[in-house]
Amino acid sequence: MKKAVFALIVLLLASTIPFSTSQPWVEVFEGKVKIGETLIVGGYQIKITQGYTNNSQVPETYAIIYKGEQIKEVAKLGFNPIEVENVRIIPGSFNDETQEIFIVLQYKPSLVKEITPKEGVSFSVNDYSIEVIASSNESVSLSINGNEISIGNNSSRVYDRLAFEYNEGILKVYSADVQVKREEMRDYEIYYPFGSLKVEAGDKVQIPITVINNGVEDITLGLRIISKPLGWSAKLLEAGSNYEISEISLKAKTSTNLILLIEIPEDAEGLNIIRFAVGDEVGEVKLDVAGKEGLEVKTPILALETEAGQAVSFPIQFINYGDEKIVELEITEKPSDWNAYFTLNNQRIKSFLLDKSEQVNLIVEPPRNAELGEHEIKFLVNGVEHSVSVYIYKTHKGEKATLKISVLDDESKPIASAEVLIGNEKYLTDAQGTLEVELNPGDYMVEVKKEGFISHKEEISLSDGEEKSLIIRLTRVSYYFTAEIESDHLTVQFEYQIPYAVTLVNLGKLEDTYSLELKGLPSDWAYMFLKDTQSNIQVQSIKLDSEESRTVYLKIIPSYNAEPGTYNATLIITSSSGIKYERRLEIELVGSYELSVSLTSYQLSIKAGDESSTTMLLNNYGSAPITNINIEAEAPEGWEVEVVPSKIAKLESNRKGLVGGGSNEVLLRIKVPETTPAGEYRVTIRVKSDQAEWEDSLRVRVRQSSSSTYIGILILIAAFGGLILMMRRIGRR
Repeated sequence: MKKAVFALIVLLLASTIPFSTSQPWVEVFEGKVKIGETLIVGGYQIKITQGYTNNSQVPETYAIIYKGEQIKEVAKLGFNPIEVENVRIIPGSFNDETQEIFIVLQYKPSLVKEITPKEGVSFSVNDYSIEVIASSNESVSLSINGNEISIGNNSSRVYDRLAFEYNEGILKVYSADVQVKREEMRDYEIYYPFGSLKVEAGDKVQIPITVINNGVEDITLGLRIISKPLGWSAKLLEAGSNYEISEISLKAKTSTNLILLIEIPEDAEGLNIIRFAVGDEVGEVKLDVAGKEGLEVKTPILALETEAGQAVSFPIQFINYGDEKIVELEITEKPSDWNAYFTLNNQRIKSFLLDKSEQVNLIVEPPRNAELGEHEIKFLVNGVEHSVSVYIYKTHKGEKATLKISVLDDESKPIASAEVLIGNEKYLTDAQGTLEVELNPGDYMVEVKKEGFISHKEEISLSDGEEKSLIIRLTRVSYYFTAEIESDHLTVQFEYQIPYAVTLVNLGKLEDTYSLELKGLPSDWAYMFLKDTQSNIQVQSIKLDSEESRTVYLKIIPSYNAEPGTYNATLIITSSSGIKYERRLEIELVGSYELSVSLTSYQLSIKAGDESSTTMLLNNYGSAPITNINIEAEAPEGWEVEVVPSKIAKLESNRKGLVGGGSNEVLLRIKVPETTPAGEYRVTIRVKSDQAEWEDSLRVRVRQSSSSTYIGILILIAAFGGLILMMRRIGRR
């Protein structure tokens, strides 16, 4: 009877909870749940447990609501509904004898269908067949698996695991497609002697916890801290060893002891809660913290080791246990040439306003030439002296410093071959715009220059053994250019003129135009600037963008009657911005040498013992005189050859138009000895000069006298007759 009355009361209580017109709830469980049991529904676990509050000796009943591993809420089960996300718990009465509590569990269903109902329309949701029997603006009637229900306008209705909402002619159908699973009470329990303590800020609290395995099997339980106040420390330790542990193993019917160690911050106060879990059992400890008074200064680091030149930082913690106050700081003692100061939020300070707590850093900067050993730094906090020390284990005293310079333009591009003046020494940057140099410690003026840029000066200070990197940016001028020609000495010929490359580079920020000219040449000479070496396209000016370069080719054409020799001229390039470039050039005109030698006759007929002559004509068809001409003749042995003249000092060019110049006649006499047999012979003639050579041969036919001819015939007849006579004698034998 009591059970029926209690169930009726719970149902009446549930009926008093109004349905939301936008989201109804569906009842998924009704019944008694034992302490230690868990209801699992739709991803949620609802564990029923007991605990002590406010130093009460009577345990209270709680529901711990999990979603996965996360505890969503720990709620006391009274007579008020508990709603957490998609779960609503309506608690009833608790039976001390059976350790059971009556619970109605509701679940927020999901919207599965939304229609405008019309009579005769049917549809299915999960295992439910639904048909619209009647529909009007005031209500809609449905048949669900043969059972009829009616839903009024602007109202909702629950049928089993379905919920319906009818509003302004729209029917919304919700489904709570979840199953409720009951998980039996576990075979273990935890016990701790108190759930609430009064403590002071800065205390360490140790709470003993006993874990008992009441089951008949061995178990392994995970340990974790569920929640703690921000800045607090809470750990679960093994009693005796004080090792922090995250898991324990218990044999059947045995127990073990743990320690919950809680470290309370110095600035803590008021009521604070620590929650922990042993397996699935959750425990809770409440700590009522009393705050401290006054100012506490902590220097956790008292001494540091460092290398000379390396700054060190000492954190200093300030904790205020009273009202807001001003903190004054002062460095009272430090080594000479050392630097020491206080910083807060990366700013140097001498005093600050302290509310609760703050950390200030004491920065100590030893010089690079600091002496080895320990050095003390003393300071005052509101007149109270404190000290720290720095031990120098390595010094750079007497070492040279290394300066690394990077020279960049205003677009952060490296500038190669920039001139760097450091003191009285001059250096150049490499292809990457960098320079590395070793210098003695001291102060220096660094000046950087580069064509087309505004020079930059900067003072630097270098300490012993210091490695300093310096980035210098040069600003490009608006207008500036450079010009380069292959050589200051140009060679020119009459027949062929070599084009010489002239390269212009616009080093300014802005576009510019450049006009080209060559001054100082003889008036009858000509010149031209060509676009390239393969064509005769002439250019008088060039337009270049910033950092653009271009090459043109200078061609110089001498006059036909120009004398070979050296001439001077000036290359002038003028920009539209008014910048002028001048370059003096030395132009050497080199003449050509074309020696032509011809004989009046290339064949002579001479009677043995006589002489004959012929003439040679020497011409210079080149553009320059031919000098030191020697004429030689080589004849058979015993012959006499005479060359008149055999030497010519200078043979002018036929181009000069000189009277009698450019041509010379030479007489060649040849005498043949009387004993020279008749036949054809060659006489080789060689002409050599400083500039050219020539060689050819003259054919000479030698004749004998008539008496000599007859004697020769008789000798032949006698020889022939003797031969016949010998052949006859041999034949007789």
